[in-house]
Amino acid sequence: MATTGQERGFPVPAGTTDLAGFVRALRDIKVWAGNPSLETLRRRTGVATSTLSDAFSVQRRRLPSLEIVRAIVLACGADRSEALRWEQAWRALAERLDAVAAPPPRPASLPPASLSPTEQREWIPRQLPSDVVGFSGRREALDALHAASGQATATVITGTVGVGKTALAVHWAHRIAERYPDGQLYLDLRGHSGDPTISPVEALPLLLQSLGVPSERIPADLPLQTGLYRSVLADRRCLVVLDNVVDSAHVRPLLPSGPGCHALITSRDALTGLVVREGAARITLDTLDETESVGLLTTHLGAARVQADPAAATELVALCARLPLALRIVAAKLAARPRHTLADAIRELRGTDLLGRLQVVGDPESAVAAAFDISYGTLPAETQRLFRRLGVVPGPEISREAAAVLLDRDLGDDVPELDGLVAAHLVSEYAPDRFRSHDLLSLYARRQATRESESVRREALHRLLSYYLLSADAARETLVPGRSINDIGALAPAGVPHTFDDPRDAVVWLETEWANLAAAIAYTADRDEAPFSWHLVYTVSVFLFGQGSGVAQLTTARAALRAAEAADNALGRAYCHNALGMANINLHRLTAASSEFAAAREQYLRAGEVRGARMAASNLGDVSIRTGDIARAVELFEDARTDGTISTANEGLNVSNLAMVERIRGNHAEALRLDDLAHAFGVRTGDLLLTVTAEVGMAMTHLESGDPASAEPLLVTAHAAAVEAGSEIDLYDALAALVLVCARTGRHAEAELWAAPLRNLIDRGTSSFTGDDWGHAAIAEAHLTAGHPERALAEGLPALDDQERAGYRHTAMRLRILLGRAHRECDDPAAARALWTVALEYAIEQDLPDRSRIAALLDQGCPV
Repeated sequence: MATTGQERGFPVPAGTTDLAGFVRALRDIKVWAGNPSLETLRRRTGVATSTLSDAFSVQRRRLPSLEIVRAIVLACGADRSEALRWEQAWRALAERLDAVAAPPPRPASLPPASLSPTEQREWIPRQLPSDVVGFSGRREALDALHAASGQATATVITGTVGVGKTALAVHWAHRIAERYPDGQLYLDLRGHSGDPTISPVEALPLLLQSLGVPSERIPADLPLQTGLYRSVLADRRCLVVLDNVVDSAHVRPLLPSGPGCHALITSRDALTGLVVREGAARITLDTLDETESVGLLTTHLGAARVQADPAAATELVALCARLPLALRIVAAKLAARPRHTLADAIRELRGTDLLGRLQVVGDPESAVAAAFDISYGTLPAETQRLFRRLGVVPGPEISREAAAVLLDRDLGDDVPELDGLVAAHLVSEYAPDRFRSHDLLSLYARRQATRESESVRREALHRLLSYYLLSADAARETLVPGRSINDIGALAPAGVPHTFDDPRDAVVWLETEWANLAAAIAYTADRDEAPFSWHLVYTVSVFLFGQGSGVAQLTTARAALRAAEAADNALGRAYCHNALGMANINLHRLTAASSEFAAAREQYLRAGEVRGARMAASNLGDVSIRTGDIARAVELFEDARTDGTISTANEGLNVSNLAMVERIRGNHAEALRLDDLAHAFGVRTGDLLLTVTAEVGMAMTHLESGDPASAEPLLVTAHAAAVEAGSEIDLYDALAALVLVCARTGRHAEAELWAAPLRNLIDRGTSSFTGDDWGHAAIAEAHLTAGHPERALAEGLPALDDQERAGYRHTAMRLRILLGRAHRECDDPAAARALWTVALEYAIEQDLPDRSRIAALLDQGCPV
């Protein structure tokens, strides 16, 4: 099969007319992407390796689903236009294959011979309920149904309570009814309703009579009923819609076996047995997206009413968790009260029993809570117990390990109850071993949790909080050894932490669990478990600082600080003030950062934590470098001066900070000695981030000494380690230094390559780990040395404005030197002189070696 490539050569199907050609094109993009393993693709897509292997098989008989194709294409590197072309090719081929697969129309099979000709014509069942009025959305699901209907003998539509399974099934059945001229059967098996479930032995007589079989000819025995049913349908073309099925055993006897028939099944159960044994296609419905949800409201209320307050419409669909059942209930109530606005409905729902409000008066079975009750009531006792325990979880999702903790099991134990909840669609596995529910189900879980005793709920929550705290602390220890918490005995943490293989593994866990950790901090800050909040803030502070996540750190640390202040816990207050200082550095708020570190120092001393106080003093010194007060930084770092002994990680970082000050002051030999000490300690203790900081520091000293050849190997190692540790601020420093190395050795194209990811970090608001920020200056210098002074000005002038507003006087001096040179190259000596004059004033004030170079520029116009 031929493929057409765009400029970068990404394979795109061109004129594919058969299934084998489409699969070969799919295999082509896997090769184009470097032929990643199926396991690698599983991690990228969340799709099982067996499913992926089947999608790439040229022997397959069915077109892979659009969802699988889209996941593979994106995982292999497609951009939006390429993914769209694959989607268009899939749709075109699906329609072509569907047309080929459909047998030609034929007259309806005759009903039993005992009927008259007139009766025979009348025994063609047309039992579909009325199509859903104003059906909209569900395009992906309809595409999947289109693909499955011509290739599988049965299709299962499954999903959570109230997600619209029946509505979709009936709508789709009407769309394809003409393919089945011998009739369309419909039967609600009442698998999840307040009425008694219809068993197979009760259902088959109803289906057979609908097909024209007289009741007296229908046997009482289930196997005989099944045989007669299949015989009647053997040469007919009928559509059988089986709604509200309990499980695979419930529906298996009702499946037609004739090649011209198709069963369309809805169930809250995943019906995995039917997929495995009978080869049924399965389509899982999620809640509606925001656009579809607003569209549903518009259908029931009219465009004018919804468009009158689009913000309220968005808020209302979020309040209903985008669940079709909840949306229809709200829409029905509003339709009956034309004077009420969407904002009125929101006010009624908020601050009340939301689940209690989501019901129709006079029809209790239509209530959202009643629908949830039925699904919950069918679960085994242990699965119900896990669902109740989910009601104590503060965060939005849960891992399989955390579920084991809730059930008081070991971390590695299996939790089959989770799979039961997934099968019942009371939780969804949105990523491998990651589970969540929509907001209304989470609210229902909290309601069910109240059935447990207070002590049981407290113990489950304590185990979960302990797991989060111990695991977050283990992650911190992996990232920065020697700085884990040591005062948690009073919390009596239960259980054991998650284990980490390396720093990257720790970062991935923290990234994955961050939403849960943030929720745990906010939740415990206002409750008896408040000490967990400030300890969690401490454990995640290094990670958040490394990610440049200033806003997240600010929010969580403020919540925990309120709790620590209420308890007047000095150490807790110190943890939070220190975290707030780090957050403000990320956000370039230096005055606020200085105040927070000073407060942290005071509280550490109150708590008798001398080492913590020294760390806070070191952080104050870092702020002093950023504000350009080098003399003050020297005073704050002086305690860190050593003759070669470093005993803790914080001391190592203090020594590296002192090395930075010595480099700025021009004392290069002393700077190298100090950074070498910090580096040796980092290597010895496995402190990857301290090692990176020291390597970048030594490299910058070599660069300032005019020795880029000695700097480069250190930076290559530091860059790789920063990537491994997932620290964006350390990566920022390594990239800036690499840009400088290339610029100063005449490798301008290579400098541009390093500048691209640095520019990306700058655009995202990332800044330097240390106070000696070279980011903008490095890019400006690269442009200048490449002979593009106008580009240096375009880079540097806005950056200079930003640095001045934020109070970064030292980095502003560096930019003024470079921008003055750029102005001179652009024949604007007056602008150059103005910049150098201000830079010289600052250099003289701080007694920096830069003053002689700036003076030379002013006096002689020679380059720095």
